[in-house]
Amino acid sequence: MENNTSKSVDEIVLAYQILKTTGHPLHYRELIDRVVAAKGGATRPPAYVIADIHTRINLDSRFVHTGKSMWGLNEWSPQRISLREVEESATARTNDIGVRREKLLAAIQQDFEPEDGAAHTEPAALLEDEDELEEDEDELEGEDYK
Repeated sequence: MENNTSKSVDEIVLAYQILKTTGHPLHYRELIDRVVAAKGGATRPPAYVIADIHTRINLDSRFVHTGKSMWGLNEWSPQRISLREVEESATARTNDIGVRREKLLAAIQQDFEPEDGAAHTEPAALLEDEDELEEDEDELEGEDYK
């Protein structure tokens, strides 16, 4: 009695080699027909051969279904990244933004700190006296702007 597992593995290796050589996805029937032809013909009923090879291709991670019954190689697909990698990348970007914000805020605060180390002036003290404001307004009204 023949070992069907080794035969199937050989068929899958042939399918991989056929796709690798072709360089583009093939319809599953065409791929299976090429595998059977490369083996020198089917020794089992065609329905069993098609079901067996199609199932094994579906289970083998080297192959990828590209849609409309077409199969290609996983190595042709863009690399897929896991959800965990996406979340870690987003967290790293968020942390990087936070660090940059903190550095920018520190630089801004440093620009506004008095160089002599004096205490901060109260905001009310920074406002001009009301009498000074009225004098400035009177001066401006008296000037002739042309």
